[in-house]
Amino acid sequence: MTTVFHTGPDRDVAALYLTAALKTHKQAEIARHLGVDARTVRRWSLEQSVPAHYAFGLQRLLPLEYPLVDNAPFTFIDLFAGIGGIRMAFEGLGGHCVFTSEWDSYAQKTYAENFPGGHLINGDITQVDAADIPDHDVLLAGFPCQPFSIAGVSKKNALGKAHGFACETQGTLFFDLARIIAEKRPRAFLLENVKNLLSHDKGRTFDVIRRTLEVELGYHIKYRVIDGAHFVPQHRERILIVGFREPTNFDFDALPLPAKGRRTLREILHKTDGSEPNLPWDGDRFFDHTTQQVLAKYTLTNNLWAYLQGYAEKHRAKGNGFGFGLVTPDSVTRTLSARYYKDGSEILVYQGEGTNPRRLTPRECARLMGFPDTFRIPVSDTRAYQLFSQAAVVPMIEATARLMTSFISHMESADGIIALTPTKNIMTTVRWTKEQVKLAFHLYCQLPYGRIHGRNPEIIALAKVIGRTSDAVAMKMLNIASLDPAITSTGRSGLGNASALDREVWDEFHSDWERLAVECQLLRQQLDQNVVEDLKLENDELLPEDFTGETRQVLTTQRIKQHFFRRAVLSSYRGRCCISGLSDSRLLMASHIVPWSNDKANRLNPSNGLCLSAIHDKAFDRGLITISDGYEVMLSEQLKRSDDAFVAQIFLPLEGRRIELPEKFIPNIAFLTRHRNEIFIDVAR
Repeated sequence: MTTVFHTGPDRDVAALYLTAALKTHKQAEIARHLGVDARTVRRWSLEQSVPAHYAFGLQRLLPLEYPLVDNAPFTFIDLFAGIGGIRMAFEGLGGHCVFTSEWDSYAQKTYAENFPGGHLINGDITQVDAADIPDHDVLLAGFPCQPFSIAGVSKKNALGKAHGFACETQGTLFFDLARIIAEKRPRAFLLENVKNLLSHDKGRTFDVIRRTLEVELGYHIKYRVIDGAHFVPQHRERILIVGFREPTNFDFDALPLPAKGRRTLREILHKTDGSEPNLPWDGDRFFDHTTQQVLAKYTLTNNLWAYLQGYAEKHRAKGNGFGFGLVTPDSVTRTLSARYYKDGSEILVYQGEGTNPRRLTPRECARLMGFPDTFRIPVSDTRAYQLFSQAAVVPMIEATARLMTSFISHMESADGIIALTPTKNIMTTVRWTKEQVKLAFHLYCQLPYGRIHGRNPEIIALAKVIGRTSDAVAMKMLNIASLDPAITSTGRSGLGNASALDREVWDEFHSDWERLAVECQLLRQQLDQNVVEDLKLENDELLPEDFTGETRQVLTTQRIKQHFFRRAVLSSYRGRCCISGLSDSRLLMASHIVPWSNDKANRLNPSNGLCLSAIHDKAFDRGLITISDGYEVMLSEQLKRSDDAFVAQIFLPLEGRRIELPEKFIPNIAFLTRHRNEIFIDVAR
């Protein structure tokens, strides 16, 4: 079945919450609540554009049972909810929570403080009748990990206690999830646990879980161990298990994973240069805003510091790896554990020679897990450390949620095509909506830079369906061009003045080209029934490996993807082969640098494309030629040694020739490097 991706309400929901909050609160009050200045709130209000992560804080200002939930694209339940990290991620994408279960009283207190209203928090899930749980689209659960974690198993072994499924108090709670899934049959679920779940009991534990979900319950599951260091400055490997009731093309390979090490501790540590936000709900509990210093109570005592150094030295002498973890602002930390409250040994912040290191404060722990500063901490430091150590990494869950909601935040039509729900005022609003900017960017990708003007028929057609003038659409596309390094590196600047929403859409496309390309094409067709593209597949490489039926719908989606990629690449190169200069479109190919099957996240990224003639495309695809980091053609030794006269005439003169670079979307050096290492036959042998 073809999936038509929903225009997610993430940032749009935050803007709606702000509009509602302004009806009962002054801008200054909202600013204080969010920890920003009033001018920022005023700008958000004027632009109708609010960063998505503020939706959570704004929601707290709304009346109980705010009616926006009636229009939620999907509903979910939050089991083993902890302090709500998984809920926060899905709620930030517009989902509505209809049921919560968490047994720990301190977690309940924190959860209730941060998610007021809506429904009561249920306690022991084993005492809840599955039939009493509301119907829902998605089941979320971070079921207890201690029975399976490396630290938990070691501790239970030392105490002579059972672990895994043999742990009667925690290990068997997975089967409560199974009975709820069996009763309610949600469209999808997300389960989070420690990576050791895969290897526990020599893999037998996970085998039971997998057979239960797939064989007994009939769900289609995918799982992946992901390190939180892609999203926060902490190494925290967790397994995510995603299941769908119906077959889908969901694939963890399409999950954008930022490079590790880009997020460092500097981002989450309290700022001592005067820039630390003064959060009314924290006050001076963790940080003294008068002296601009972290409270002294977080610095280790002389005795504790001496003990930790001696303990580390004793184990170092034995060849063991036990010891403390000393970190600086440029570090990525170890995993925050449930024992952190005891001595903080796994993450100790260096404070200079002659000064003992300190623990992270609970606010810094919240940031380390990806929680926003609007998150309230109503429990003691000891309890806060324990709760955050058991929480999910919010941005990691949010990235997964974005991928999942492409398959769940919509309603299916009778013919199996899933319809988008565009904003009702897409054609009447004064300010640019997110859908309008997406459609403008979508067309920007497919037009040569020189054809971006108000007289272009395609721009005129788009302007008509979104209720703008063609000049306004052209100007918006030139605003977008100012964000394109391929444009600005040549001295051109577009129109500049790109808005925060322009930048968000730019980033969203670059993190998920495939979803946005399909979403925008189908949204455009929904708005303009005259837009029926003659989409033909150049080849069958786009067909999924698990192709199982629903032929017409699958082909429609694949044609949309290939059509977008071809137009984006050819327009960037002005319709000319970048090697030979050939301009006959019938003989041109949009060639992937990293093959389609090797990098699903960048399948439709124009920076992963070259415009090549058919013969050069075939040579590039077979690894007979490649491109250097200096954008020069490299011939394989096999091609150089060929005695074929045609090869000598067509290919040998190309050695060292610099390709013609595109106007937009310059080939990514990392992709070129992968082609040389993985495809070029002189290397990939």
